[in-house]
Amino acid sequence: MQAAIAFFAKHGFDASTRELARDIGVTQPLLYRYFPTKSSLVDRVYDEVFVRRWNPDWEEWLADRSVPLPDRLKRYFKDYARFILRSEWVRIFIHAGLSRAGINQRYLNRLRDRHFLLIARELRHSYAIPEPIGAEQEEEEIELIWSVHSSVFYLGVRKWVYDLPTPKNLDRLIDMRVDAFVAGVPAVLTASRA
Repeated sequence: MQAAIAFFAKHGFDASTRELARDIGVTQPLLYRYFPTKSSLVDRVYDEVFVRRWNPDWEEWLADRSVPLPDRLKRYFKDYARFILRSEWVRIFIHAGLSRAGINQRYLNRLRDRHFLLIARELRHSYAIPEPIGAEQEEEEIELIWSVHSSVFYLGVRKWVYDLPTPKNLDRLIDMRVDAFVAGVPAVLTASRA
């Protein structure tokens, strides 16, 4: 499985199982003995890379109102960054987006349902932001949360896709991004609903 993850991270999901078998030093029939279809292998890669490493504590941290929201967000994004800012994670995610939208859609739906909606709720609670009226206002909240999330994810793209340098002090950078987020987003949302 680790060899398959490394292979797909390097070559993408358009590569054949024949190439995978040759690359990892097994026969294609042996590969199909464990994974009857390429789709079942890809699903297992998804499970290994995106699901099994998901930290269930993230939801608890984000919902813990005994801690100020900026501190919760900083803790979450620092730990989440350690989860996603790895070569195999970023490269598989990018390759999946280019060739197998189902993997990305499953992950992004999970992220939205478990994290983004929770962050939106906690923003409203912590900053007395009026509740969204309708789906359009809720989606505006989600888009603003995407902005801070994608700023963390993009560090991995810079490093593992573009081969560009990234900041050495990731924790400090995340603190600054969260501070900018909470300094601006609550005011923007409150003003837009006045």
